[in-house]
Amino acid sequence: MPPSHPAPTNAPPARGAARGRWVLAAALIMIVGQLAWRGMLLGDAYFFGDDLTLTGRAAASGLTLDYLTTVHAVHVMPVGLAVVWAVTALDAYNWTLAAGSLLLLQAGASLAVLRMLVVLFGARVGVLAPLAVYLCAPLTLPAFHWWAAGVQAVPFQAAIAMAVASHVMYLRERRPADAVKTAAWFLLGLGSFHVKAAVAIPLVLLAVTVLYAGPRFGLSGGGVREALRRVAPAFAAYLGLAAAYSALLLPQLGDLTQTASVPAPGQIAAFAAQLLGVTFPALAVGGPGTWFSVMAAPTTAVIVPAWTAIAVIVAATLYLRRGAWRAWLTLLLYLPLVDVLPVILGRGEFISLAREGRYLADAAPVLALCLALATLPLLGESRPYRRAAPPFVAHVAAVVAVVLLAGFSVVSAGRYADGLAAERVEVRDYLAAARRTLAAAPPGTDVYPQRLPQDVLVFGLIDDDLSSRTLSPLAPPGLAGLMRNPRPSAAPMILNERARGLVLADVAGAIAWPQTAGGCFRQDGGVIDVPMAVRDGFQVLRLNYRADVPTAAYVRAGRQETEIVFERGGGAVYVPMDGRGRSVRVEILSPGTKVCVGAAALGRMVAR
Repeated sequence: MPPSHPAPTNAPPARGAARGRWVLAAALIMIVGQLAWRGMLLGDAYFFGDDLTLTGRAAASGLTLDYLTTVHAVHVMPVGLAVVWAVTALDAYNWTLAAGSLLLLQAGASLAVLRMLVVLFGARVGVLAPLAVYLCAPLTLPAFHWWAAGVQAVPFQAAIAMAVASHVMYLRERRPADAVKTAAWFLLGLGSFHVKAAVAIPLVLLAVTVLYAGPRFGLSGGGVREALRRVAPAFAAYLGLAAAYSALLLPQLGDLTQTASVPAPGQIAAFAAQLLGVTFPALAVGGPGTWFSVMAAPTTAVIVPAWTAIAVIVAATLYLRRGAWRAWLTLLLYLPLVDVLPVILGRGEFISLAREGRYLADAAPVLALCLALATLPLLGESRPYRRAAPPFVAHVAAVVAVVLLAGFSVVSAGRYADGLAAERVEVRDYLAAARRTLAAAPPGTDVYPQRLPQDVLVFGLIDDDLSSRTLSPLAPPGLAGLMRNPRPSAAPMILNERARGLVLADVAGAIAWPQTAGGCFRQDGGVIDVPMAVRDGFQVLRLNYRADVPTAAYVRAGRQETEIVFERGGGAVYVPMDGRGRSVRVEILSPGTKVCVGAAALGRMVAR
């Protein structure tokens, strides 16, 4: 609730400075408390889903531009990929390091929100309430608790807050350096979460410029038109930066940008109603109280009080605070334009995502900003309130609201973390067993790529869930190289079901038999054509053969060419395939040598 009146302008400077120091000290204590609380929540968390694929990719790559601009699930996220690379380079799959990186990023984001509030409103007691909303509300928890999401979402939150602070300084002081700082924070946002940042940060900066222009607010020397004229060069630079960044990175998306279907209006309405009508209000007041895995599952007993609390706060601020509508209009524009549209455009099956709080994480600093704008006077603002609320009532209401928010948030966050802890146990045990098994493997063992169990890696893009990518960081360097680049072998091996040992593997998939007499595919001039199409994605080709003498050969499929050796006698050779071709061609390198290829199989590896 707003204070009864703005801070007196004739307060003794020493007294005001001392009060500001106490406010900052209290804010820092709150931030430390948040980090300690979040650290406890991360205690039972672990790597999950995309964490494995990102770690595998980082382990196999240097910190190059090509790596940093790699597309991951339609995201271009160089900042997040840099964090993953650094943690993986120190010790792959070390959860303490990964959790520490999240806490370090969160500390930066929380300090950024504090700076934004202090720049706009001064170091007054009133900023502690919106700061508490950012620190406590579970809006940011689902993204934070998942490493792959956190390395995107948390820097993005910091970028929003710092861009607003620098832009406000630019509006006040007209120093080009502040505009440059704003552009730098915008660039951080683009590098954290490109699609959303390109809309989110310019939208908030424009709203602050237009809605709070004029001498009354102390942010510019004229009205809206004059403010826009003065900031036009800066906004041109921001938009130019977004355009240049997009031109550089959008081609990386390739065909992904062309396969999205246009959703039906009813689907859009249903998604928006769920995300903004159920998930957002529940999480904004400390809920949802109950979860279904990562999905918010608030009951009516939570949704109705949440909307009631929001309605009371909005009504009270509109009644007491001049221009409070500006703050709520900013939030009303932000949520659908930034948190609804990008999800609809970037995700195919988006309806089921309406209960995932991670898609609302970026709204947390904006909510704190708008709540502060609706309750507190900006520095230099004249006549901020229509009427004075009784100081005692206002202060008690603010304290009670913050205590209730913090208490409900602790309960909701605890239930969220407890619910996911059991899901992470399987991943932790599997990775620990894989590390032991691979460490004990004899040098030169051919460990072939295999799909990870569903309870370890729930989903994955094409070949991103293969052990060659996800588990190779756990292997000694020599074996890791063989896992990432498997060679032809007569005795390929894979991990058993729970990664507690290695077992001989075979191909499960399509089988081709010769149609000629003698049981051999026809050999013409040392060339054997096997009528078997090779599709995209990793597969293994098994060739069953008989040979009188050892001989080398090339196996070709599309652009892939692999040299193999047919040993004397009979047997089978396994050839990793990652090309694409309509057939497989075997070219014998020793002229006149007869090799009988009696069968071929192509598919994935399974235990024999």
